[in-house]
Formats: sequence, C-alpha cells, structure tokens
Amino acid sequence: MKRVMLVTVLVAAVVVLAVVIGWQPDGRKPAGPTTGLEVVIVGVDAMDWFVLRTLLTDAQMPATTSLLSRGLSGEMAADRPPVPEVGWTSLGRGRGLSEEELSTVRGVDGRLYGLTPQLARLVDAAGGKTLTVGWPASWPADDEAGLVVAPYRPASAVHETGLPAAILPGDAHACPPAIRERVDELVGRNEEVWQDEFSRLIYDGPEPVGGWREHIDAARWAFLADLTAIDVAASMMADQSPDLMMVCLGGLDVVSHRFLAPAMPSFFNDPPEEYEAYADVLDNYYRFVDSGIERLRRLTDENTIFIVCSTYGIHPSLDVPGATGSHVNGPPGVLILRGARIVQRQKALSLATVDVAPTVLALLGVPIPTDMDGRVVQEALPPGLLQAHPLSYSGTTKGTDGGRSDADLSTAEALVRARLEMVSVQ
Repeated sequence: MKRVMLVTVLVAAVVVLAVVIGWQPDGRKPAGPTTGLEVVIVGVDAMDWFVLRTLLTDAQMPATTSLLSRGLSGEMAADRPPVPEVGWTSLGRGRGLSEEELSTVRGVDGRLYGLTPQLARLVDAAGGKTLTVGWPASWPADDEAGLVVAPYRPASAVHETGLPAAILPGDAHACPPAIRERVDELVGRNEEVWQDEFSRLIYDGPEPVGGWREHIDAARWAFLADLTAIDVAASMMADQSPDLMMVCLGGLDVVSHRFLAPAMPSFFNDPPEEYEAYADVLDNYYRFVDSGIERLRRLTDENTIFIVCSTYGIHPSLDVPGATGSHVNGPPGVLILRGARIVQRQKALSLATVDVAPTVLALLGVPIPTDMDGRVVQEALPPGLLQAHPLSYSGTTKGTDGGRSDADLSTAEALVRARLEMVSVQ
C-alpha cells in the first residue's frame, strides 16, 4: 500500500513539475511569443505626412483615419542614405548598415540584396510563426519554416534600370514550392485584371505621350506589384495566423517620384498645363494603398498590434532627372500604431527606424538582442505589458544576421545576371 501511495505521489510530483517547467512529451519546452499579441507591419515606401494629411482632411483615406482615431501616430527619422533597402533593412534589423555591409551586399545590378529581415528571423528562431511579403533587401530569401517572401517584383518598377516591363522571379528563389504555386496563381489572376483595375483606380486619362508614357507604365507595374503583395499577404494571413507579418508596398515610392509635381503644382514655377491630366494619379495611389491596408486590417483581431510605417517621406524637387520628387533632405517617415490594448496619446511619437524591431520583440515577448541600436519605445506599449512580461535580452544577433558568405553572394550575383538576361530577350 505504501509503495502504491509512493508511486502516486511521485507521478503527481512529475505532473506538477512538468506543468511548472513546461515539459512536453517530445522533451521540448514551449517556445515562441509569450504575450498573446500578434503584430502586423505594413511598410509603405515613401508615404509622407504632408500628402497624407491633405487626404485625411478631405476624408479620402477612411482606413488610415480609423487607425489614427484609435491608436498612436508619430514620425520616424529618415535614414541616410535615403534608399529603400537601407531604411527597410535598418527597420527589420534594429540597427543600421555599416559602410562595409553596404559595399558587400550590392548585386551586379547595383541593388542591395541578401539581408533578410532579421526581425522575422528572430521571431521564427524563438518558435513563432512569421510571414514576410515583398520586403526590400530580402533576396535571396530563406526557406525556413514560417518565413515567406513574395517571389515577384516588376522589373520596370525599379525605374533607374530602364528595364522592359516584366514580372520576374525576384525576391524569393528559395520560396517553398507550395507557396510559389499559390503566388503564381495570384500573379496570373492579377495579370488578367490589373490593366482594367489600374484604369479604374489610378489613371483613366488620355493616352500619355513622351516621358509621361514611361511614367504611367512604371505606375502600372508598381500597381501590379503592390496588388500582388496585398493578395499574397491576405491569402497567407487568412490561413496562417502569423505571430508577426511584415509586408512592404513599394509602389507609392515609384509613383511619388514621378507624379509629385502634378499633385503639387504650386511648388513649381510655371508648371506646364499637361500636369492637369496627371493631377490625381498620386492621390489615387494613396487611396489604393488605403484600401489595401483596410483589407489586411480586417483579417486581424483584438489581439493584433497593427503598424503602418514608412522610413522617410518625399519632397518636391527637380534635382533628379526624370523625377519631380526626391528623398534627399526629405521629411521623416510616417508611423501609425493601433491595437485594442494601445492607448491613444495626445503627444505624437518620435523614433528612428532602428527602434521598431526591439519594440516589436517587446510586444511579442521575444528576447531582444543586446547589439540592436534601437530602443524599446515603452510609451507605445500597452499598459501593464512590461509588468506582466518584463523585457528580456539574448546576447547578440550574430548567427541570425542576414549577411552572406562569398559563395552565397556569388550565387546571388549569378541569379541577378540570369534575371537581367531573361529581361533582355523579351
């Protein structure tokens, strides 16, 4: 009888101990985010407070207005140099790019490659589920479980290259086959409807001539890229329920560079009459982005922290050939943060792009690497979160960095060359 009682006590003790230390039948401790919150980051390249406020005042962006009315807003200091890959990589890594890193990750086409967003990798390594779509400087992509990067980018959206319009394999050659198949379906569907959608939503004016034809073509392909990124993100969110989703829409940057003057003719001396035909293109693109934000927001629940941001704004300028908008000495980026547990504050937030990653890790309860340059923006956290889930730290980001070996970089350059050759024969 005593032996039976002793066995019973031992079994009970083991059960209690298992509950306390998180023991599981396969011997692994439960991992992943601990706060019960999820985070969605929608990066909108070149979104600018000056343009945005005008549209908000005119009640042209209902989704963004709703986010602002129930959350926090502020500015992000513009990164230098003000190019997409630097800003979005700094945001994802929580630290800036050194000159050495800048020089070693440039591909043969002059773009920055090979720096997968570290924020997603850290959450993934901690046992969380992540989804990354269309994030700049994330090529070649990882095929780790849960980490997905949309594998298409329109070549002509990179207007500096002057490449023919084409949808090409770009940001995720290592994308898992099942994901690639789904993306292929979305791209195919969008290619059938995007011209009509562009005319309906962005521009339905006279056939452009001269340089305006190139500008409208670039806007069309940028529209298709963003339409596809939104479709991919929404499709994956619907059945994946990621702890962290990062999606970046790059089309607004392309459109802003080319159509800022028609949208703001008063900033330019003696603007030509032809501006009038393209006066609504930029505003229409902002409204399209707003509808995409609303589509993604509807897929979230009360436990989701929804962030809309840009790494810098844009200002009128004639310094860049063929463009009327520039980031050089441009205004800071946009930050909007909303969640049911986020308290609206009267004072606007002010932060750097490197502050986003550690703040998101704090929201999820994932340890923060000590070598991140950014700070946790505690004034943006839900009340009581740090009391229930104190900040924890995990050494450095070494080992999860996006840097590539010489062999990896050689492979990346070979793939870039193949991509460019594929364009040249079309």
